[in-house]
Amino acid sequence: MNLKNKLAVNSSLLFAFTVGLVMAGSFLLFRTHMKDLYYDNLEDHAMTTALFYFEKDEIKEINSARYHQIEIQYNRINNESIRVYDAKTKKLFVHDNINIELNDQYLNLIKKEKIAHFKLNGRQFVGLFYKDNQGDFIIIVSGIDSAGNRQLEILGIMFILFYLAGIPINYLLGTFLAKQTFLPFERVIAKVNTITTENLHSRLEVPQTSGKDEIKELITTFNYLLERLESGIMIQNNFLKNASHELKTPLTIIIGDIDVSLQQPRTNEQYEQILKSLKKDTLHLKSTLDSLLVLSGLELSEPQQMETVRIDEILWNVLEKKAIEYPESKVSVNFDAIADDEDLLSIHGNKHMIFIALYNILDNAIKFSSPEQVEVFAFSKEGKLQLKITDKGPGISENDKESIFDLFFRSDNTRHIQGQGLGLFITIQILKLHNINVIVDSELEKGTSISLVFP
Repeated sequence: MNLKNKLAVNSSLLFAFTVGLVMAGSFLLFRTHMKDLYYDNLEDHAMTTALFYFEKDEIKEINSARYHQIEIQYNRINNESIRVYDAKTKKLFVHDNINIELNDQYLNLIKKEKIAHFKLNGRQFVGLFYKDNQGDFIIIVSGIDSAGNRQLEILGIMFILFYLAGIPINYLLGTFLAKQTFLPFERVIAKVNTITTENLHSRLEVPQTSGKDEIKELITTFNYLLERLESGIMIQNNFLKNASHELKTPLTIIIGDIDVSLQQPRTNEQYEQILKSLKKDTLHLKSTLDSLLVLSGLELSEPQQMETVRIDEILWNVLEKKAIEYPESKVSVNFDAIADDEDLLSIHGNKHMIFIALYNILDNAIKFSSPEQVEVFAFSKEGKLQLKITDKGPGISENDKESIFDLFFRSDNTRHIQGQGLGLFITIQILKLHNINVIVDSELEKGTSISLVFP
């Protein structure tokens, strides 16, 4: 069952429950009101009966015959049963024409309550305790509210008919309204089905409506999704194209060296030289693959295994590895400015990722600055730790500053230095994950300073 039918069915069920509850409540309320109203009428008739039967001794003899005629006419008009008991002896003083016996329980109740309502065998009874100069009496008037019952019957039939007719009408109207409501969604779905990887640049038309609208929000969200998909696929395509080129180059060199070495016999020294060249190219290939693996992990996952780490400890670990890789490198480290505030060196982050970021930055600084010294300076600014890494390399032009963190970007004045264009891209991803801001300050032929501002 699709959403349109579900909406129509649920609407009909809700209608059936709500209207049924309202109708049933209205019917019961009306029935109770009719019963109470009839009791009130019987009560009035009981008082009138008392006047007819117990005040006629106050009427002059000349009018007694006329009074008797009025009494007969009254009983015929009301069409109700009237009986009168002596309150003391419980003897029936005035008889009626119904075959219902009232036991002492009802008579005592009337005597105690002065006036009482009750129902027996479908008849409604009103009992009235009446004091007269002739004695105490119990007047009981009873009847069946035929007119009220007919009204209730008609009302019940009308409610049932309207209820049974209303459910299918509500379902038909609900189906129609559901179709009209979901029509914009069908249009969106039809448009979405036309979008493939070949035309990801297509966008859904946003309705020109004022205020917030579910369709408008859905289309806006989907367009944003398309933008991210298009951007992601473009990055993926560029990544694959550049990655294949970066992997192909060292592999071609390695194969070429092997082919050359196999063309003719070589001396041990020549073989040793070829092996060194192969090792260099293999390490370059391994470095590229390692960077691609790290990049893949950064693209697909959020920073995990976050803990409190010390920036100075990570930095010393990086420098130890760099000292082995570049024995001739010179790096100066100065933490004097925060000697009294070492707590700034403790941050919340992923130790492995931060190690990679610092490793890449220092690797570039050492490679581009060699044989000049690289300076690492830590200080506090506005209560935040800043780590400034300065090299004496060729510097970065103003045009290249915006692109140094792009994937596979290599500046023209650094192409003579081995690299893949992955390090700084990976670094900026790690820094973003840790909310670490980066500031680049560089001047051609004078060097570059990269400042990391920790949160």
